[in-house]
This record gives sequence, structure tokens and C-alpha cells, in this order.
Amino acid sequence: MSTDRPTSPDRQDTLEVHVRSLGVGRSLVVADGDVDLRTAPQLAGVLQPLLLTGGHRVLMDLSGVTFLDSTGLTCLITAYRTARRTGAHLALIAPSERVRHMLALTGTDQVLHSYPSLDTVPEEPELPDPGHTA
Repeated sequence: MSTDRPTSPDRQDTLEVHVRSLGVGRSLVVADGDVDLRTAPQLAGVLQPLLLTGGHRVLMDLSGVTFLDSTGLTCLITAYRTARRTGAHLALIAPSERVRHMLALTGTDQVLHSYPSLDTVPEEPELPDPGHTA
């Protein structure tokens, strides 16, 4: 399995990010498209303010992410570190096959909690393993 970007002559690097409130202190961030050098700052600009609120729970739907490069991966790791520092919680929802592959390849899947769907996320967040750092 390759993590190479799909090629198409009319393909453009795009990322759409939407935030939806799931109640007090819970947000769903939905990302669709490529998370790469050009678009990762857009995703970080949405995630970081949400994670700066201690105790806030951010669920990130990555089912529509078609490409994740090292910059995108760094964005996720930075979000994880911000959450740990502030007491917020970050979990990934339904990462696409490409994203799952990149997370597994780098070992990041051992640090970031991931759930197959929004319905499978427990009401109480799982506590991070203090022995794991990213």
C-alpha cells in the first residue's frame, strides 16, 4: 500500500473543514480532502482554538481525508500535544484507509484514540497513557 498522493490532471489540493457542536464542551470537526503542506495550517487553525479550552472534547472525523502527508501528520500530533497540555481531549473518528495507514506506519495510532464511527465514541473520554508521547 502506497501513501502516494492520487494523481489526476485536474486535481487541486483542497480541504474543507467544518465544526459542529455536539453539546456543551464537545465539538465534531469534519475534514474532507487533502491534509498536506498547503492545507494543514487551515486544519490547525480550526483545531487549536478548540483544544485550548481545558476539558473540551474534540472529535475529528477523518473519513473524507483522501491524503495525509508528514505536515498533516505533524498537525495531528501538535493537536494531540495541545490537548494533553490543556486537559482537552482529542479523538479521531473513522479515519480513511490512507490516514489509518499513515498513522500505523508512524506509530501515531498508538497515541491517538480512534473510533470507527461517532456512535462508538464513549461518553467519557479515554485517558491518555502517560507512558506514550508523540
